[in-house]
Amino acid sequence: MVQTQSVIELIQNASSALAELLTLLHQEQDCLVNNRIDELGGLLQAKQSAANHTEQTTRLVETWFAEHGIATHQADVQRWFEANLPEGASAWNTLREQARQAAAINRSNGSLIDTRRQLVDGFVADLVQERNDGSQVYSDTGQLSSRPGSITRDKA
Repeated sequence: MVQTQSVIELIQNASSALAELLTLLHQEQDCLVNNRIDELGGLLQAKQSAANHTEQTTRLVETWFAEHGIATHQADVQRWFEANLPEGASAWNTLREQARQAAAINRSNGSLIDTRRQLVDGFVADLVQERNDGSQVYSDTGQLSSRPGSITRDKA
């Protein structure tokens, strides 16, 4: 009975680690959506640490299953729990759902970052193109120039 109890503890530990990572992923998403880019730097280190901890705890679960001859495919694990430890199925299903959510939020955050980068790259490209039109925003004496081709954004 000790070995079956230990798998539940391992799964609960992995679930706690994944819950911490999920919290950080939600915070990252909030920063990205609300344009609080300054806060992302602090989250990055915490997120990496939580991801490492999650990986370690889930590896322990996988190792336990491997040592007991149980494939880690969802259907195999589900059948094993139903046959040997029905009360552990809930913890396993919670862990699987958390993993699904973390993957989805991480993909979403990646898309938000890619979109932001594309917008910034486009803005910079527009600025460079507008600067290459030969206009001079400032005169030789450092005064603002109102030559044709200069843009309002340059004078702000």
